[in-house]
Amino acid sequence: MEEPLNYGHQHPLLLLNEDQLIVADCSRCGEKVSTPCFSCAQDCGFYLHKVCAEAPLELNHPFHHDHPLVLMENPPYSFGVGLCNLCGLSVDNFVYHCSCKLDFHIKCALFTFNITENHLKELEHVALQHPLISTKSGDEELEDVAKCFWCWEPLANYTYFSLDCGFNLHKKCAELSFKLNHMCHRKHPLVLQFNSEQFLCKICGETSGKGLGFIYGCSPCKFAAHLECVSAALDLVVGDKRHEHPFSLFPRGSSFICDACGIEGSYASYICCTCNIMVHKKCTSLPRIIKSKWHDHHLFHKYFLRIEDFRVLDCIMCNYEVSTDYGSYYCSECDVILHVKCAMKDKDSYEIVENEDEVPNESSIIVIERNNAGEATKIKHFKHMHNLMLSPFVGGYENSCHGCMLPISDPFYYCSECGFFLHKACAELPKMMNVWHHDCQEPLALISDKVFKCEECWDVSNAFAYECCGCERKTCLRCVSALTPGARTCLKHEHPLFFYRRPRGEMQCLWSTYMWSTSL
Repeated sequence: MEEPLNYGHQHPLLLLNEDQLIVADCSRCGEKVSTPCFSCAQDCGFYLHKVCAEAPLELNHPFHHDHPLVLMENPPYSFGVGLCNLCGLSVDNFVYHCSCKLDFHIKCALFTFNITENHLKELEHVALQHPLISTKSGDEELEDVAKCFWCWEPLANYTYFSLDCGFNLHKKCAELSFKLNHMCHRKHPLVLQFNSEQFLCKICGETSGKGLGFIYGCSPCKFAAHLECVSAALDLVVGDKRHEHPFSLFPRGSSFICDACGIEGSYASYICCTCNIMVHKKCTSLPRIIKSKWHDHHLFHKYFLRIEDFRVLDCIMCNYEVSTDYGSYYCSECDVILHVKCAMKDKDSYEIVENEDEVPNESSIIVIERNNAGEATKIKHFKHMHNLMLSPFVGGYENSCHGCMLPISDPFYYCSECGFFLHKACAELPKMMNVWHHDCQEPLALISDKVFKCEECWDVSNAFAYECCGCERKTCLRCVSALTPGARTCLKHEHPLFFYRRPRGEMQCLWSTYMWSTSL
């Protein structure tokens, strides 16, 4: 078997002492070498750090006991580049590789190996706190500097940080137990091991990130969990103002369907005995009311809905059916429903409404009179000087709506003094709106009396429009309404139409054989 010292090079190597000045890169790790180091006896420009030269051809690593890590001259991929599973940086020269989709720089593999073998002696040269980094302000300042290679969370107070070696560790992560027993998995001990791929944490139910750092796992049972989930003590009782009763821990090692979100969970659930529901821990604090950019009105979370209250049960974001047997977000005013995972997927797409009564006054109208059915029959619209009346007539009309410029149709409001017309739907549009299809994500304000070119359909008009408060781009009412997920009324079709974000090409009405096409 080839000796580690000469692996990957045909000539013998010489050890250079500390008195010699060397300006070269290590041929195995690519970093600058310093003495003592090894150099090619034939002077062909081949240099190795002493630690890289002495790296074993096979490394039986405690964090990956299934197979040895094999030293290779290059990553075994067609594109010739791998990703180190410890530091997350690319590796394009010598690499420790395992067919389990694990790749490591030589220094990264040896660093982690020595930590386990020497019980933190490897960290004696590493500063407990790097002098150039202030930790007084907490995680926020450190978040952009570096992340811990063990858990891949931002560095915080009391960290091991080495500018020379480039290794960043929380002190608590470096001192984690190699093997431990956990109440959520009692069959076998959990072993600290490399994270080779994305996985679903069996404790919190969240998917891991990039396949970097470490996890606690049980290989025979295919059980995996985040370091922080294993290390954190599970609360026996969780109380949250968003639910009227406390939740109690139910640490049973079996799967369940969360009543709050409808997604499968396992091992650690929380139950409300009063409401007879079982949920993930993260779902114990789901916001009861949110304001989403996907819908005009507030969305309410409810554990169980009546199927007869909805014409269509398709989620307005993913288009898949929402089960009313489990929790979802819905609009109490419209025929709109969302999966919890869809509504909460992007934190920038919604705001939590803490107080239902604190609703901003975004209405464009003031109701002056109502009929016995509660319908607004006389209103004042902030974009018109006179009061508007709800038309009592039903039939065809020759006028156009001053809001969207489409032919007027029932129901609509009109001005008896100046011939001003608005569809009821156009009159009820809010003063301010957030829409998903606008790039800069600033709110849009309702405007009128301007000639503009719509950013979506390119039509030129002087009707109502929504203008971005940031970039000042304008969108006509037709496009704003059409591009809002949920049921919409089409003036040329008798059934409500639903806007879908994904499909392209020809689509069919849910109630008839009416066909239309879309290029969205």
